[in-house]
Amino acid sequence: MGKSAKAFKRPTKKQKEIKKTTKAQAALTPAADKERPSSMARTSSGGVSKSKSIRKKAKVASVMTRASKAKKSSDVWRLRCLLVLTVLLFAVPGLAAPGVIDDIYDWVFSGAMLSEPRSSVAATSVGNIALFAGGRLQNGSYSDVVDIYNRKSKTWTVSRLSVARSEIGAGSVGNRYALFAGGFDSSFKPMTLVDVFDAQTGQWSQIQLNTPRAAPRLLDLGSVVAVVGGLSGDLQYLSKAVDYVDANLTVHSTSLPSEYPQLGLPIFDSTSGIGLYTAGYQNSRPGERFNDFEPSNQTTIFAAASASLVAGPLFPYPRWGSGGAAANGMFVVGGGHMFGDGSSEPLTTVTDRADVFHAQTQQWGQALTLSVPRDYPLVQTVGDYVVFLAGTQATKALDIFDSRTGTFIVNPRHTPALYTLRDDAAAVTVDGCLLMVAGGTVYQGRNATASVEIFDACKS
Repeated sequence: MGKSAKAFKRPTKKQKEIKKTTKAQAALTPAADKERPSSMARTSSGGVSKSKSIRKKAKVASVMTRASKAKKSSDVWRLRCLLVLTVLLFAVPGLAAPGVIDDIYDWVFSGAMLSEPRSSVAATSVGNIALFAGGRLQNGSYSDVVDIYNRKSKTWTVSRLSVARSEIGAGSVGNRYALFAGGFDSSFKPMTLVDVFDAQTGQWSQIQLNTPRAAPRLLDLGSVVAVVGGLSGDLQYLSKAVDYVDANLTVHSTSLPSEYPQLGLPIFDSTSGIGLYTAGYQNSRPGERFNDFEPSNQTTIFAAASASLVAGPLFPYPRWGSGGAAANGMFVVGGGHMFGDGSSEPLTTVTDRADVFHAQTQQWGQALTLSVPRDYPLVQTVGDYVVFLAGTQATKALDIFDSRTGTFIVNPRHTPALYTLRDDAAAVTVDGCLLMVAGGTVYQGRNATASVEIFDACKS
């Protein structure tokens, strides 16, 4: 494994306030007084000099700064308490998803085909259906095709997006609407368009984001979905925009609290009721002529109950190309790669490291290890399990994390495995129990594929 990436430390609140107070004092002090010797501290008439007045003003500025700091700390404290309350509320058992077959060796494998071969497909599920939309065809052009699979009837249908595009963000809201947000159009411009599929009526409609983006990350928060970040197409390159879409398809906006724009991983855990936007990469020189892209250690925590967001603890091992999912309050981020100098260390090193964030403690825990290094793995939640697929040429087998034990399953028996090694594919879980992997490229990226692999862990 390569050396750990250097954490991008932000100044502490105390350091920021000291700097702010120093600036305030400097601003209140006239230039002449800064150079005046202490012997001139009093006027010829014996009155108090300006220096005493200046000290008094600086003291007032310091008190105001401390008050501002106290208010900010209070606001953060309230948000933290709200997050803890959210975890407790969502921990109460609700409507259960279809039962999941607990023994992974009893999962049933089958195959299917998309209507056309393509990669960079956007995938999501709503109710008991899975949708695979858009993407890139073998000739490099974009697709408008949407392949729809119904888990109950086990049937496929085909529909179409309003505009052919790739690099689409996909998610769902209110257990009714599937959203396909943003993307690149044929001229490679980021879009505000969101195609909305109504699972109850089977009809399509369109809404608009407030900020155009390609590859936005959709964080499903139950009653709302957060459309987070993405490729902005301007000098900043990465976006900090957050558009919330509620169950009435109303859009309202905010922005990430992070210091740098970031293209991270969106992970939601229905048990704890919180979502993470973490890892990925960031632009450390936004708006400048030359961008500076680095693996990101920034983490933002979203509370589903209030649709609030707050900066979380730093991701402990920043790297490119990791993947993640969550189960029972445990957020698992694994795989990825680091760049070396190409001489004393390899130019690229893929890692088998997996980091775990615990919703109850709001902290990252001790790192775990995948069975093999994986780069850009597909990661999905199936019941109590977090499943890692693909991202390697070394094995077709899955890495399966059991959230009840906090460990990866290690067993000499046959484990579930992919039939075909693939890259740039899509993965989605339907009803929390049916895992589907679709499209992508095969033969080390030479051909687009239409194949779909299905792991059925549903009891009914």
